[in-house]
Amino acid sequence: MRFKNILLVVVISIAIAACKSFETQVLDDSDKMAVEEGKQTGTLVKGEYFIDDFKGGKGLYWWGGAKVTPTVVGDTQVAILKDAGNKYECWGVEFPAIDMTNAPVIKIRARSDGQNVPTLGISLKDVNGYDTNLQRPSARIKKGDYADYYYNYTGKWKQGWPDSKNVDPSTIKEILFFPNPGAANWTGKIYIDYIKAVPLDSIPAKKPRPETTTPGDQISNNGVVNDGAINVTKSADPVSIDNFSGEIYSWWSSSNDKIALSKDDASGAMKVELKDVGPAFETFGRGFKSIDFNKTPVIKVRFKCADIPGNLRVDLKDIDGNVTNAKPVVMKFETGTDYVDYYYDFTGKFEQGFPNVRTVNPSQIVEMVFLVNPGGSSYSGTLYIKDVKAVSVDDFNNRK
Repeated sequence: MRFKNILLVVVISIAIAACKSFETQVLDDSDKMAVEEGKQTGTLVKGEYFIDDFKGGKGLYWWGGAKVTPTVVGDTQVAILKDAGNKYECWGVEFPAIDMTNAPVIKIRARSDGQNVPTLGISLKDVNGYDTNLQRPSARIKKGDYADYYYNYTGKWKQGWPDSKNVDPSTIKEILFFPNPGAANWTGKIYIDYIKAVPLDSIPAKKPRPETTTPGDQISNNGVVNDGAINVTKSADPVSIDNFSGEIYSWWSSSNDKIALSKDDASGAMKVELKDVGPAFETFGRGFKSIDFNKTPVIKVRFKCADIPGNLRVDLKDIDGNVTNAKPVVMKFETGTDYVDYYYDFTGKFEQGFPNVRTVNPSQIVEMVFLVNPGGSSYSGTLYIKDVKAVSVDDFNNRK
Protein backbone atom coordinates (compact mmCIF):
# COMPACT_ATOMS: atom_id res chain seq x y z
CA MET A 1 0.00 0.00 0.00
CA ARG A 2 2.92 2.33 0.89
CA PHE A 3 4.53 1.53 -2.46
CA LYS A 4 1.32 2.45 -4.31
CA ASN A 5 1.14 5.79 -2.48
CA ILE A 6 4.74 6.59 -3.41
CA LEU A 7 4.03 5.65 -7.04
CA LEU A 8 0.93 7.91 -7.10
CA VAL A 9 2.95 10.85 -5.75
CA VAL A 10 5.59 10.33 -8.43
CA VAL A 11 2.97 10.22 -11.23
CA ILE A 12 1.29 13.40 -9.96
CA SER A 13 4.65 15.16 -9.73
CA ILE A 14 5.49 14.21 -13.30
CA ALA A 15 2.08 15.44 -14.50
CA ILE A 16 2.49 18.78 -12.68
CA ALA A 17 5.97 19.20 -14.14
CA ALA A 18 4.63 18.48 -17.61
CA CYS A 19 1.85 21.06 -17.17
CA LYS A 20 4.35 23.68 -16.02
CA SER A 21 6.56 22.83 -18.97
CA PHE A 22 3.61 23.28 -21.35
CA GLU A 23 2.66 26.60 -19.75
CA THR A 24 6.12 27.99 -20.49
CA GLN A 25 6.07 26.93 -24.15
CA VAL A 26 5.62 29.68 -26.71
CA LEU A 27 3.53 28.87 -29.79
CA ASP A 28 5.22 30.08 -32.95
CA ASP A 29 4.13 30.35 -36.59
CA SER A 30 5.07 26.74 -37.29
CA ASP A 31 2.16 25.52 -35.17
CA LYS A 32 -0.85 24.50 -37.24
CA MET A 33 -3.28 26.11 -34.79
CA ALA A 34 -2.56 28.85 -32.27
CA VAL A 35 -4.61 29.69 -29.20
CA GLU A 36 -5.74 33.31 -28.96
CA GLU A 37 -8.11 34.35 -26.20
CA GLY A 38 -9.73 30.93 -26.24
CA LYS A 39 -10.22 30.91 -30.01
CA GLN A 40 -8.38 28.58 -32.36
CA THR A 41 -6.79 30.30 -35.33
CA GLY A 42 -4.51 29.16 -38.08
CA THR A 43 -0.84 29.96 -38.52
CA LEU A 44 -0.58 33.73 -38.78
CA VAL A 45 0.62 34.75 -42.23
CA LYS A 46 3.42 37.29 -41.94
CA GLY A 47 4.67 38.49 -45.28
CA GLU A 48 4.26 35.80 -47.94
CA TYR A 49 3.15 32.26 -47.22
CA PHE A 50 3.51 29.44 -49.74
CA ILE A 51 0.35 27.35 -49.84
CA ASP A 52 1.97 25.23 -52.54
CA ASP A 53 4.98 25.53 -54.84
CA PHE A 54 4.51 21.98 -56.18
CA LYS A 55 7.99 20.96 -55.18
CA GLY A 56 7.38 18.93 -52.07
CA GLY A 57 3.96 17.32 -52.48
CA LYS A 58 2.31 19.41 -49.74
CA GLY A 59 -1.15 17.99 -50.25
CA LEU A 60 -3.26 15.59 -52.25
CA TYR A 61 -5.47 17.47 -54.69
CA TRP A 62 -9.04 16.36 -55.25
CA TRP A 63 -11.16 17.08 -58.29
CA GLY A 64 -14.80 16.82 -59.25
CA GLY A 65 -15.62 14.54 -62.18
CA ALA A 66 -13.87 13.43 -65.32
CA LYS A 67 -13.80 16.94 -66.81
CA VAL A 68 -11.05 18.12 -64.46
CA THR A 69 -7.71 16.38 -63.90
CA PRO A 70 -4.99 18.20 -61.91
CA THR A 71 -1.50 16.74 -62.26
CA VAL A 72 2.01 17.84 -61.36
CA VAL A 73 4.69 18.00 -64.05
CA GLY A 74 8.09 18.85 -62.60
CA ASP A 75 7.42 21.71 -60.19
CA THR A 76 4.25 22.95 -61.93
CA GLN A 77 0.61 21.99 -61.53
CA VAL A 78 -1.12 21.28 -64.83
CA ALA A 79 -4.93 21.19 -64.69
CA ILE A 80 -6.30 19.38 -67.73
CA LEU A 81 -9.85 20.53 -68.48
CA LYS A 82 -12.40 19.16 -70.93
CA ASP A 83 -15.72 20.99 -71.39
CA ALA A 84 -15.51 22.31 -67.83
CA GLY A 85 -17.13 25.37 -66.30
CA ASN A 86 -20.86 25.48 -66.85
CA LYS A 87 -21.62 23.13 -63.96
CA TYR A 88 -19.00 24.67 -61.66
CA GLU A 89 -16.50 21.82 -62.01
CA CYS A 90 -13.53 22.43 -59.73
CA TRP A 91 -10.42 21.07 -58.08
CA GLY A 92 -8.68 21.92 -54.83
CA VAL A 93 -6.63 20.92 -51.82
CA GLU A 94 -6.73 21.12 -48.02
CA PHE A 95 -3.76 22.40 -46.03
CA PRO A 96 -2.89 23.24 -42.41
CA ALA A 97 -5.09 26.17 -41.36
CA ILE A 98 -3.67 29.66 -41.84
CA ASP A 99 -4.71 33.09 -40.55
CA MET A 100 -5.17 35.41 -43.56
CA THR A 101 -6.36 38.41 -41.54
CA ASN A 102 -3.22 40.39 -42.42
CA ALA A 103 -2.70 38.73 -45.79
CA PRO A 104 -6.13 38.64 -47.52
CA VAL A 105 -4.78 38.09 -51.03
CA ILE A 106 -4.09 34.89 -52.95
CA LYS A 107 -1.30 35.28 -55.50
CA ILE A 108 -0.77 32.69 -58.21
CA ARG A 109 1.69 32.59 -61.10
CA ALA A 110 -0.09 30.96 -64.00
CA ARG A 111 -0.71 30.70 -67.73
CA SER A 112 -3.21 28.88 -69.95
CA ASP A 113 -3.23 26.90 -73.16
CA GLY A 114 -6.46 26.52 -75.13
CA GLN A 115 -8.56 27.99 -77.91
CA ASN A 116 -9.87 30.82 -75.72
CA VAL A 117 -8.65 32.58 -72.59
CA PRO A 118 -10.36 31.04 -69.52
CA THR A 119 -11.56 32.73 -66.35
CA LEU A 120 -10.29 31.12 -63.16
CA GLY A 121 -12.25 31.72 -59.97
CA ILE A 122 -10.81 30.84 -56.56
CA SER A 123 -12.76 30.11 -53.36
CA LEU A 124 -11.39 29.69 -49.86
CA LYS A 125 -12.91 27.57 -47.07
CA ASP A 126 -12.49 27.93 -43.32
CA VAL A 127 -12.39 25.17 -40.71
CA ASN A 128 -16.20 25.24 -40.50
CA GLY A 129 -16.50 24.49 -44.20
CA TYR A 130 -17.84 27.96 -45.04
CA ASP A 131 -16.91 29.02 -48.56
CA THR A 132 -16.17 32.51 -50.00
CA ASN A 133 -18.64 31.90 -52.82
CA LEU A 134 -20.86 34.98 -52.44
CA GLN A 135 -18.46 37.09 -54.48
CA ARG A 136 -15.75 34.73 -55.65
CA PRO A 137 -12.70 36.61 -57.01
CA SER A 138 -11.69 35.65 -60.54
CA ALA A 139 -9.16 36.54 -63.22
CA ARG A 140 -8.67 35.77 -66.90
CA ILE A 141 -5.59 33.55 -67.24
CA LYS A 142 -3.73 34.60 -70.36
CA LYS A 143 -1.88 32.42 -72.82
CA GLY A 144 1.86 32.55 -73.40
CA ASP A 145 4.25 33.50 -70.64
CA TYR A 146 3.52 33.10 -66.94
CA ALA A 147 1.95 36.11 -65.21
CA ASP A 148 1.07 36.95 -61.62
CA TYR A 149 -2.62 37.08 -60.68
CA TYR A 150 -3.94 38.56 -57.44
CA TYR A 151 -7.23 37.48 -55.82
CA ASN A 152 -8.26 40.03 -53.22
CA TYR A 153 -10.66 38.79 -50.49
CA THR A 154 -10.91 42.09 -48.63
CA GLY A 155 -14.60 42.54 -47.79
CA LYS A 156 -15.46 39.22 -49.43
CA TRP A 157 -15.34 36.80 -46.50
CA LYS A 158 -18.93 35.79 -47.16
CA GLN A 159 -20.75 32.60 -48.12
CA GLY A 160 -23.93 33.01 -50.15
CA TRP A 161 -24.78 29.39 -50.89
CA PRO A 162 -26.29 27.12 -49.60
CA ASP A 163 -26.94 29.68 -46.86
CA SER A 164 -25.52 33.00 -45.74
CA LYS A 165 -22.47 32.68 -43.48
CA ASN A 166 -19.42 34.70 -42.49
CA VAL A 167 -16.19 32.99 -43.51
CA ASP A 168 -13.47 33.20 -40.84
CA PRO A 169 -10.26 34.54 -42.45
CA SER A 170 -8.22 33.36 -39.45
CA THR A 171 -8.94 29.64 -40.07
CA ILE A 172 -8.56 29.12 -43.83
CA LYS A 173 -7.77 25.50 -44.64
CA GLU A 174 -8.85 24.78 -48.21
CA ILE A 175 -8.57 26.36 -51.66
CA LEU A 176 -10.84 25.58 -54.63
CA PHE A 177 -10.27 26.44 -58.30
CA PHE A 178 -13.20 27.01 -60.72
CA PRO A 179 -12.49 27.31 -64.47
CA ASN A 180 -15.08 29.48 -66.27
CA PRO A 181 -17.46 29.16 -63.26
CA GLY A 182 -21.07 29.01 -64.43
CA ALA A 183 -20.08 30.17 -67.92
CA ALA A 184 -19.39 28.48 -71.26
CA ASN A 185 -17.52 25.19 -71.03
CA TRP A 186 -13.79 25.41 -71.69
CA THR A 187 -11.24 22.88 -72.92
CA GLY A 188 -7.53 23.36 -72.38
CA LYS A 189 -4.82 23.43 -69.74
CA ILE A 190 -4.06 25.80 -66.88
CA TYR A 191 -0.50 25.84 -65.55
CA ILE A 192 0.12 27.06 -61.99
CA ASP A 193 3.67 27.66 -60.79
CA TYR A 194 2.85 28.50 -57.18
CA ILE A 195 0.08 29.59 -54.79
CA LYS A 196 0.75 32.14 -52.04
CA ALA A 197 -1.12 34.11 -49.41
CA VAL A 198 0.22 37.67 -49.43
CA PRO A 199 -0.57 41.06 -47.78
CA LEU A 200 -2.79 43.61 -49.51
CA ASP A 201 0.14 45.91 -50.27
CA SER A 202 1.70 43.16 -52.40
CA ILE A 203 -0.75 43.98 -55.18
CA PRO A 204 1.12 46.19 -57.67
CA ALA A 205 -0.34 49.66 -58.03
CA LYS A 206 -1.50 50.55 -61.52
CA LYS A 207 -3.46 53.42 -62.95
CA PRO A 208 -7.01 52.48 -63.93
CA ARG A 209 -7.49 51.93 -67.62
CA PRO A 210 -9.10 54.98 -69.29
CA GLU A 211 -11.61 53.03 -71.31
CA THR A 212 -14.93 51.84 -69.93
CA THR A 213 -14.76 48.35 -68.49
CA THR A 214 -17.30 45.65 -69.08
CA PRO A 215 -19.41 43.90 -66.42
CA GLY A 216 -17.48 41.11 -64.71
CA ASP A 217 -14.10 42.63 -65.71
CA GLN A 218 -14.03 45.81 -63.67
CA ILE A 219 -11.01 47.54 -62.15
CA SER A 220 -10.41 47.82 -58.43
CA ASN A 221 -9.04 50.88 -56.67
CA ASN A 222 -5.57 49.38 -56.87
CA GLY A 223 -5.82 48.96 -60.61
CA VAL A 224 -5.77 45.17 -60.65
CA VAL A 225 -8.47 43.43 -62.63
CA ASN A 226 -10.66 41.43 -60.27
CA ASP A 227 -14.26 40.39 -59.90
CA GLY A 228 -15.64 43.90 -59.58
CA ALA A 229 -16.06 44.48 -55.85
CA ILE A 230 -15.36 48.16 -56.55
CA ASN A 231 -16.96 49.27 -59.80
CA VAL A 232 -15.48 52.19 -61.73
CA THR A 233 -17.57 51.75 -64.86
CA LYS A 234 -18.16 55.22 -66.32
CA SER A 235 -21.16 54.59 -68.56
CA ALA A 236 -24.76 53.89 -67.66
CA ASP A 237 -25.23 51.31 -70.37
CA PRO A 238 -27.59 48.43 -69.53
CA VAL A 239 -25.95 45.60 -67.60
CA SER A 240 -27.11 42.11 -68.56
CA ILE A 241 -27.78 39.96 -65.50
CA ASP A 242 -29.09 36.96 -67.43
CA ASN A 243 -30.30 36.48 -71.01
CA PHE A 244 -30.65 32.70 -70.54
CA SER A 245 -28.47 31.90 -73.54
CA GLY A 246 -26.70 29.31 -71.36
CA GLU A 247 -27.82 26.99 -68.62
CA ILE A 248 -29.52 28.16 -65.42
CA TYR A 249 -27.31 26.58 -62.75
CA SER A 250 -26.83 29.97 -61.07
CA TRP A 251 -30.52 30.14 -60.17
CA TRP A 252 -31.95 28.75 -56.93
CA SER A 253 -35.36 28.38 -55.30
CA SER A 254 -36.36 28.28 -51.63
CA SER A 255 -38.65 25.30 -52.19
CA ASN A 256 -38.18 22.69 -54.88
CA ASP A 257 -41.66 21.38 -54.16
CA LYS A 258 -43.29 24.75 -54.84
CA ILE A 259 -40.92 26.38 -57.33
CA ALA A 260 -39.45 24.33 -60.18
CA LEU A 261 -36.87 26.03 -62.42
CA SER A 262 -35.93 24.63 -65.82
CA LYS A 263 -34.65 25.74 -69.20
CA ASP A 264 -37.38 25.84 -71.87
CA ASP A 265 -35.57 24.68 -74.99
CA ALA A 266 -38.35 25.79 -77.33
CA SER A 267 -38.30 29.44 -76.28
CA GLY A 268 -34.83 29.75 -74.74
CA ALA A 269 -36.42 31.20 -71.60
CA MET A 270 -36.29 30.04 -68.00
CA LYS A 271 -39.49 28.24 -67.07
CA VAL A 272 -40.71 28.91 -63.53
CA GLU A 273 -43.44 26.49 -62.42
CA LEU A 274 -45.19 27.73 -59.28
CA LYS A 275 -47.46 25.73 -57.00
CA ASP A 276 -49.34 27.36 -54.10
CA VAL A 277 -46.75 30.09 -53.52
CA GLY A 278 -47.30 33.47 -51.90
CA PRO A 279 -48.54 33.25 -48.30
CA ALA A 280 -45.23 31.83 -47.03
CA PHE A 281 -43.06 34.27 -49.04
CA GLU A 282 -41.40 31.58 -51.18
CA THR A 283 -38.52 32.92 -53.27
CA PHE A 284 -36.27 32.20 -56.21
CA GLY A 285 -33.31 34.14 -57.55
CA ARG A 286 -29.64 34.20 -58.46
CA GLY A 287 -26.38 35.82 -57.45
CA PHE A 288 -24.07 37.72 -59.77
CA LYS A 289 -20.89 39.74 -59.77
CA SER A 290 -21.16 43.12 -58.09
CA ILE A 291 -23.16 45.74 -59.99
CA ASP A 292 -23.23 49.46 -59.16
CA PHE A 293 -26.93 50.29 -58.98
CA ASN A 294 -26.17 53.97 -58.47
CA LYS A 295 -25.82 54.10 -62.24
CA THR A 296 -28.42 51.49 -63.19
CA PRO A 297 -31.05 51.51 -60.39
CA VAL A 298 -33.82 49.88 -62.44
CA ILE A 299 -34.34 46.16 -63.00
CA LYS A 300 -35.94 45.32 -66.34
CA VAL A 301 -37.52 41.85 -66.47
CA ARG A 302 -38.95 40.47 -69.72
CA PHE A 303 -41.39 37.64 -69.09
CA LYS A 304 -44.82 36.27 -69.86
CA CYS A 305 -47.52 34.23 -68.15
CA ALA A 306 -50.31 32.32 -69.92
CA ASP A 307 -52.14 31.22 -66.77
CA ILE A 308 -53.55 33.78 -64.32
CA PRO A 309 -52.49 37.34 -63.35
CA GLY A 310 -50.43 37.92 -60.24
CA ASN A 311 -47.88 40.15 -58.55
CA LEU A 312 -44.12 39.77 -58.99
CA ARG A 313 -41.82 41.44 -56.48
CA VAL A 314 -38.08 41.86 -56.88
CA ASP A 315 -35.65 42.44 -53.99
CA LEU A 316 -31.94 43.27 -54.26
CA LYS A 317 -29.25 42.10 -51.86
CA ASP A 318 -25.90 43.81 -51.23
CA ILE A 319 -22.54 42.27 -50.42
CA ASP A 320 -23.28 42.36 -46.67
CA GLY A 321 -26.56 40.47 -47.08
CA ASN A 322 -28.84 43.48 -46.60
CA VAL A 323 -32.06 43.32 -48.66
CA THR A 324 -34.28 46.05 -50.15
CA ASN A 325 -37.41 44.92 -48.28
CA ALA A 326 -38.35 48.15 -46.46
CA LYS A 327 -40.13 49.55 -49.53
CA PRO A 328 -40.97 46.51 -51.67
CA VAL A 329 -40.98 47.01 -55.44
CA VAL A 330 -43.90 45.04 -56.89
CA MET A 331 -45.42 44.89 -60.38
CA LYS A 332 -48.74 43.35 -61.36
CA PHE A 333 -48.46 41.10 -64.41
CA GLU A 334 -51.22 40.16 -66.81
CA THR A 335 -51.63 37.02 -68.91
CA GLY A 336 -50.81 36.76 -72.59
CA THR A 337 -48.76 35.00 -75.25
CA ASP A 338 -46.28 37.85 -75.82
CA TYR A 339 -43.32 38.78 -73.66
CA VAL A 340 -43.71 42.03 -71.74
CA ASP A 341 -41.04 44.26 -70.17
CA TYR A 342 -41.63 45.07 -66.50
CA TYR A 343 -39.53 47.77 -64.82
CA TYR A 344 -38.60 47.79 -61.11
CA ASP A 345 -37.27 51.20 -60.07
CA PHE A 346 -35.19 51.07 -56.86
CA THR A 347 -34.39 54.79 -56.77
CA GLY A 348 -34.63 55.88 -53.13
CA LYS A 349 -35.52 52.35 -51.98
CA PHE A 350 -32.17 50.91 -50.90
CA GLU A 351 -33.33 50.23 -47.36
CA GLN A 352 -33.86 47.08 -45.30
CA GLY A 353 -36.71 46.95 -42.80
CA PHE A 354 -36.55 43.30 -41.70
CA PRO A 355 -35.10 41.63 -39.64
CA ASN A 356 -33.51 44.96 -38.68
CA VAL A 357 -33.18 48.41 -40.17
CA ARG A 358 -30.18 48.73 -42.47
CA THR A 359 -29.06 50.82 -45.42
CA VAL A 360 -28.53 48.67 -48.50
CA ASN A 361 -25.32 49.51 -50.39
CA PRO A 362 -26.41 50.25 -53.99
CA SER A 363 -22.83 50.22 -55.28
CA GLN A 364 -22.32 46.54 -54.39
CA ILE A 365 -25.46 44.60 -55.31
CA VAL A 366 -24.71 40.90 -55.70
CA GLU A 367 -28.06 39.08 -55.75
CA MET A 368 -31.71 39.48 -56.79
CA VAL A 369 -34.68 37.71 -55.25
CA PHE A 370 -38.12 37.15 -56.83
CA LEU A 371 -41.41 36.63 -54.95
CA VAL A 372 -44.85 35.93 -56.47
CA ASN A 373 -47.88 37.18 -54.52
CA PRO A 374 -45.69 37.62 -51.40
CA GLY A 375 -47.84 37.39 -48.28
CA GLY A 376 -50.97 37.33 -50.41
CA SER A 377 -53.27 34.70 -51.87
CA SER A 378 -51.93 31.36 -53.01
CA TYR A 379 -50.71 31.38 -56.62
CA SER A 380 -50.19 28.51 -59.06
CA GLY A 381 -49.02 29.08 -62.61
CA THR A 382 -46.01 29.22 -64.92
CA LEU A 383 -43.80 32.18 -65.80
CA TYR A 384 -41.37 32.30 -68.72
CA ILE A 385 -38.51 34.73 -68.05
CA LYS A 386 -36.59 35.74 -71.15
CA ASP A 387 -34.22 38.49 -70.04
CA VAL A 388 -33.11 40.41 -66.94
CA LYS A 389 -31.11 43.66 -67.08
CA ALA A 390 -30.10 46.54 -64.85
CA VAL A 391 -30.82 49.80 -66.68
CA SER A 392 -30.47 53.52 -66.04
CA VAL A 393 -33.22 55.94 -65.09
CA ASP A 394 -32.91 57.49 -68.57
CA ASP A 395 -33.59 54.11 -70.18
CA PHE A 396 -36.53 53.69 -67.83
CA ASN A 397 -37.94 57.13 -68.63
CA ASN A 398 -37.45 56.65 -72.37
CA ARG A 399 -39.01 53.20 -72.49
CA LYS A 400 -41.41 52.62 -75.36
